Amino acid sequence: MIGFFGSVTFKTSDKRICTFNNLKRSISGSYSEHKRYTKKSQREFEGPENQSVTFEMKFVAGHGVKPLAMLNKIIKLCENGTVCTFVLGGHKVGGGQWTIDNVDADYREVWNRGELISLAVNVTATEYH
Repeated sequence: MIGFFGSVTFKTSDKRICTFNNLKRSISGSYSEHKRYTKKSQREFEGPENQSVTFEMKFVAGHGVKPLAMLNKIIKLCENGTVCTFVLGGHKVGGGQWTIDNVDADYREVWNRGELISLAVNVTATEYH
C-alpha cells in the first residue's frame, strides 16, 4: 500500500491500480507588518498557516477500479466536509487531518451506454486542526 486519503486507498497490484500523480504541497507562515516612522516595517511571525495539497488521481476500469464509484466516494468526502487522515508511506502528511475543498473531474472515456471507463480527478485539500 502506498497510502490513503480517508477511505480512498492508494495501492498497486496485479489486479488493481489506484494511485495519484503530481502531488503538490504548499506550506506557509502568517506574518503581521508593523509600520514604523522613518524606518522599514517590522515583521512579526504569528504562526503557521494550514498546509494545502493538490493531486490528480486517474481511474481506469481496465485497472480493476470502478471510476464512477471512486468519483462518488471523493465527492461525498468533499460535500460532507469529512475530516480525513492523509498518509503516505506510513507517515502522516502535515498534521495528518485534511478536508477536501475542491474536486475537478475530467471524464476521459465514456462508452455507448454512458458507462464511464476512464476518469481523471484533481483534488485540492487543506489541513484541518
